Amino acid sequence: MFGLRRKHPFVYPIRPSEPGRAPPRTAVLVPCFRARGPVRVFRKGWSSDGWSKVSENREKWWKKIRKFAPEAVAATLDQLRPLAYAKVVSLRHAVIVLRRKNEARLSEADRDWLWAAFRVPVFEQIVGEDGELLATECEVHNGLHIESDALRRNPKDPNLKEGLDPSPCPCGRNTPRLFPVRQTHPDAGPDTAKERSTAAHA
Repeated sequence: MFGLRRKHPFVYPIRPSEPGRAPPRTAVLVPCFRARGPVRVFRKGWSSDGWSKVSENREKWWKKIRKFAPEAVAATLDQLRPLAYAKVVSLRHAVIVLRRKNEARLSEADRDWLWAAFRVPVFEQIVGEDGELLATECEVHNGLHIESDALRRNPKDPNLKEGLDPSPCPCGRNTPRLFPVRQTHPDAGPDTAKERSTAAHA
């Protein structure tokens, strides 16, 4: 899991369409971030243990969630599983899956399940223990852009079992992108990627 030192603010994966526009209300369920603007960090997260407790504790938690009404959520894949059954009706922008650099990438089966469960665009981010954004998926869903200076200098980190593509991305960013090694071409991908990418910052 991630550490408890909160040093970095959470970075929403989609750049605002208008200068100065804030990202959507985002609930972050990993405690290594700083809350800022419309981003709120829920340190206890959504855990399977929490959902198995008595109903009054569950209802107390739900009051906090309903009051905040998140439009997007950022969490680990394990945290998102019970959340899928909780039906957070305010979610209408994005689900951001946070992982450490030594953890496995999202599989197509994971993405299909997340899309079916939440019906919002799915993004993946690699995050350091203190909340530093190392790499992020953009709206094109064509690899993960390297965001960390340290990772740019040393993209062959042994904990990253991924290939590197230095070519410009259609989203306009020129940062190198990480791809699963098994992927033979950066344009290869599922036909559903375009559908999954809609309305993430509407």
